[in-house]
Amino acid sequence: MKRRNGTTNISIQHALERNTTQLQVSNFQYAVKEFLRHCRIKGLSSETVKFYDKELKQTGRAFTEINVPLLDIRKMTMDHIEQFIEHQQNLGRAVNTINARLRAGRTFFNFCLRKEYIDTNPYEGVQQLRKRHEVGATFTKRQLKLLLDAPDVTTFIGLRDLAVMLTFAHTGIRLTELTSLRIQDVSFDGKGAVNIQRAKNRYARRIPLTKRLRAVLKAYIEERGALDTDILFINVVNQPIGGRSIQNRLRHYGKLTGVGNEVTVSPHAFRRTFCRLKVEAGTNIFVLQRLSGHQSLEILKRYVEIYGKDLEDAIEKGFEGL
Repeated sequence: MKRRNGTTNISIQHALERNTTQLQVSNFQYAVKEFLRHCRIKGLSSETVKFYDKELKQTGRAFTEINVPLLDIRKMTMDHIEQFIEHQQNLGRAVNTINARLRAGRTFFNFCLRKEYIDTNPYEGVQQLRKRHEVGATFTKRQLKLLLDAPDVTTFIGLRDLAVMLTFAHTGIRLTELTSLRIQDVSFDGKGAVNIQRAKNRYARRIPLTKRLRAVLKAYIEERGALDTDILFINVVNQPIGGRSIQNRLRHYGKLTGVGNEVTVSPHAFRRTFCRLKVEAGTNIFVLQRLSGHQSLEILKRYVEIYGKDLEDAIEKGFEGL
């Protein structure tokens, strides 16, 4: 009898421990913490981890406001996710913002499903919101020239700013790609090239230098000199310049030239302009994909549809003499 009672007590203890563990992993905050830990172990970029962290925090706050059972995510259903979408729409969130949170949530709950924290993914069957396929604002050649002519190249800051803007304009690279460039990533052999090592899609790529960019980068690197850091672009105290500082400098030149009153002067505006000018010049879309590092052709197709010169050529054909 004692043995039977002892066995029963042990079984009850094990059952309670299992229930406690299950409740712990089914807690939204705990599961998010484990998911972010998994992302770091997997080797995802710091920007990707920050994206998941930010969007899941915002999602968690919204879930709290609409009374989603965060203490036990096993109870979450597709209805909760649809309520979440309606909640975001009522707050006036942009379609891109809502879709970003849906992507983050779906990936997170797929992780929970694999870890057996939940039995079903509540995001299953929930579609991304449809959005208008548009190309963001780009600079005209006049605006681009105004920006590139603005820095005072007789000063180190002016020369650096010109080198930064010209790199954006003549390579189309992303902000994170630019801030991670090192001295050794720039080669002046032959026509010269810049090697993008920290690419968004993890595939390094080489971008040949234009004649002007080659000359400006060479002048900047000579002025920069040898330092403890090998990061290419630095501030006045010889430390790597951060992304926010670069964005502030671009806004400064936007205000100085008046271009900012017409187009938001940002790294991505330079990137869009690069793609636009290449399409207008007739660059093959696959070559442009290699230069820009776009993982998918879908975005580049939008540039072709809007800025491709073949439409102007084609519209006249068949109407000769009419």
